[in-house]
Amino acid sequence: MSDNTVIKSIAGTCISISFILAGNAVTQSFMTIPALLVDFPAPGSPGHADRARLLGRQWPLCWTVGNQFFRPISTLSFIGYTYAAYSVYKADDKSRGDWKLLAVAAGLHFVTIVHSAVNMQPLNDKLEALATRSSEKELYEATDVATKWARWNLLRLVNPVVAGTCAIYQMLG
Repeated sequence: MSDNTVIKSIAGTCISISFILAGNAVTQSFMTIPALLVDFPAPGSPGHADRARLLGRQWPLCWTVGNQFFRPISTLSFIGYTYAAYSVYKADDKSRGDWKLLAVAAGLHFVTIVHSAVNMQPLNDKLEALATRSSEKELYEATDVATKWARWNLLRLVNPVVAGTCAIYQMLG
């Protein structure tokens, strides 16, 4: 890796962001969703519609932090890894081969950003809509949508961990 302190600082910051993002994904998939679904009445049973509407009212509190904090830092991490990879690529011949794992880390963050926009945001909208704008069929599917959200969120756990690990390996190598 380049001996440039700025590049190392940027890569180090991006590594920290990667693991912060992974921690958030763990919290959401393995703590938040299970807590919201504990003792959820079965579809069609008394109280199911009320509980589904409660889930819809609670959901904005869960994903607002993601939109206001984690989306921007994920984007910054993508930009930072991209900058570090490009800077190392443009450096002297000795460190030129060191850019590839940083590019992989940037690519993983890019995939995560696109996944969040294309796959996760529609699920966020469905969960939020449970509060007021949902049909009986949508209320019936509330737990399925929430568990699907938790499963899809695992990509937002795996990608930052792999990205951060690649960058650590690159910096140590």
